[in-house]
Amino acid sequence: MKKLTLFSLFTLLLSVLLPLSGWAQGSIPFTIANNSPYPDSDLYVAIVGKDEAGNHLWINAANSQVLPMSSVYNTVTGPTYNGNTGPGQNSKYAACFTRLSNIPNKTFTLPYIAGCRVFIAQGQQLYLYFFGASGAPSGYAAPDFQNPNDPNKGIRYEFIELTNNQYGFFGNHTRVDSYHYPMGLELWGNGYYKRAGELKSHADILAAYQSFAPTAFQSLLNTSAGTITCPGKSPAFQAGGAQANYFGSYIDAIWSKYVNEDLIFNAGDAGVFKGRITNGQLKVVGQSGGFVGRTGIISRKPTTQEVLEGKGVLDQRVVDGDLDLVIQSQLCAAINRHVVNTTTPNPGQQNWYNASQYYLTAPANYYARFWHQGGISVDNLNYGFAYDDVNDQSSSLHTPQPTKVVATFGGFAGLGTTPPPATGVATFYKDCNYTGTAVNLPAGDYTLAALQARGILDNDVSSLKVNSGYEVVLYENDNYSGAALTVGSAGNTCLVNNPLGTGNWNDKATSLRVRTVTTTSPSFSVTLQAEAANVNNGMTVETCSEGGQNMGFVDAGDYLVWNGINFPTSGTYTIEYRVASGAGGGTISSDLNAGAVQLGNSTIPGTGSWQTWTTVSRTVTINAGTYNFGIYAQTGGWNINWVRISKASTAARTALATTSPEAATLGTQLYPNPVTDRLHVNAGNLSLAGSSYRVLDLQGRTIVKGAFDRGTAEVGSLPAGMYLLIVNTKDHQTITHRFAK
Repeated sequence: MKKLTLFSLFTLLLSVLLPLSGWAQGSIPFTIANNSPYPDSDLYVAIVGKDEAGNHLWINAANSQVLPMSSVYNTVTGPTYNGNTGPGQNSKYAACFTRLSNIPNKTFTLPYIAGCRVFIAQGQQLYLYFFGASGAPSGYAAPDFQNPNDPNKGIRYEFIELTNNQYGFFGNHTRVDSYHYPMGLELWGNGYYKRAGELKSHADILAAYQSFAPTAFQSLLNTSAGTITCPGKSPAFQAGGAQANYFGSYIDAIWSKYVNEDLIFNAGDAGVFKGRITNGQLKVVGQSGGFVGRTGIISRKPTTQEVLEGKGVLDQRVVDGDLDLVIQSQLCAAINRHVVNTTTPNPGQQNWYNASQYYLTAPANYYARFWHQGGISVDNLNYGFAYDDVNDQSSSLHTPQPTKVVATFGGFAGLGTTPPPATGVATFYKDCNYTGTAVNLPAGDYTLAALQARGILDNDVSSLKVNSGYEVVLYENDNYSGAALTVGSAGNTCLVNNPLGTGNWNDKATSLRVRTVTTTSPSFSVTLQAEAANVNNGMTVETCSEGGQNMGFVDAGDYLVWNGINFPTSGTYTIEYRVASGAGGGTISSDLNAGAVQLGNSTIPGTGSWQTWTTVSRTVTINAGTYNFGIYAQTGGWNINWVRISKASTAARTALATTSPEAATLGTQLYPNPVTDRLHVNAGNLSLAGSSYRVLDLQGRTIVKGAFDRGTAEVGSLPAGMYLLIVNTKDHQTITHRFAK
């Protein structure tokens, strides 16, 4: 047996990253489903973990009572192998297991709890030893794979590891130590559903592994016991074993190559790192992301055992502790997956986040690869080694607002596909082709905070489905700003290959709107980032105050071109230019196919600085088709952030047309657009003295009105949306502008 106080890397990271103070008393139902040939009376359940203060506890599954861990519960007599009488020296163990048949509705109440394990044993209970709730020693002793005299040897069991606190539910089933039996885990939340686990029966998994595993990994399968042990816990891969130096030649090649060449790699959200091996230490410096200029260290060349289990020098705070752990996890995962380049001279920046390239070359962790191959695990996700969560390859589930959990002993074999609950009108997926975490949202506006509260992370949407009659507008920045993409009821299978011709939108959305489409005519909106143009003649990229980059230093004759922009239907389109000018402004024009179709000029006003932005728009008529769209500086002296091309729905155009001719601007300019509090109109030579204004919604209803003789309208009270501003002058002129709030 081994004493556990930190159950896994997963729960260790949770204890570090998620403070335990201030926990509420919330709880969720946790159900044990049985998809095995064994009766409920043959399955035994125990729950152990810690409270908010770090004290060890256990939960009586029969009545959901939460109890402090104490040696007084060590009343069950267990087996004695070769004189091993356990930590209590009396072969007594905790009476903490309940038959599944004795748990009402197979469901217990899961309170806020940290570092929790839900054990499920088949045939008999496991023999856990309770030390106590706190002090030294505390915690419990759990099954020990490496002790041949462990009282739990020969008992089939599985477990779910989890933390449930004010930040939500975090949990997974795991193959980091071993496989004994298929497991499934399902998590529901506020519009959230996801599952993880095995899809095949126990017999099929054992047979599949036997036919799959290369010779070095065959010894992990114990056909008589029906188990597969991870290589790190197997005698063959430990010191003195036949495979003890399995990764040795590969690690040697890495440590040799990057003495004289730069190792450059992308660590996902942590950024890009670059460095070399000096005096046996790998030192890399952050080039971008949250660790720019900071140095992460791996203190020496790791061993095969350290790579397989993410331990030793791959789990060590050296100088900059947090960064050291990031770098160590990235390299550990890359070695297990064999994606560190050791063959190409000076390979430049390496992509360790392309899962299609994992495990293709030996030596690699073929035990982990087995759990990720098609047909074994849901979405090919599982926990095959300690750092398998690098690039989200693990089976971890999380939602900040959990409502229930179901763990299935026996996994999902024969149960078919369980779809997300149909509680909303649009479903957002973490991965392409409608896979990965699925979150279902009703119509509404969702800032980043609102998305995170429902389990959608920043820059984490790769595909989506939208019900008929609805559309989704994705925004690059929070609060519905920056570039935007509108997706209709056709959905989008992979935003990296987005069929609307708007470039790569994979993992780009930060806020979004789910809204009703009021007409059968599809709406269309595409935002073209200036710095992403296919052709740039004369403009210079610079940092933008609105986030990202813009194009500046624009002179007369400069131009940008975006290729392959599809206009789905013929009709009227609005072109919006997001511009700034620290001078007196200038003139911009647009065209299609290198000037074959001219779309006219627009005047850019002076905005007071080169990073004070406004939106200038014009309305044009375009025939359906795919074009190369260009903008041209008729005169310079301005910056541009983006261009948005939109085609309003038929219903909206009809409603607006009942009040005035569309886009009758009379040479005036509206700013800022989008607006927060006040709209302004630059009237040029037109007098606004004695004028009045109305603001209409898209149904043509007047919702704000007042005097406009100063050229300003108060719109701070309006909810987010699209509106029409109509100004009537005393000379009976009508000015019309569409704007966004």
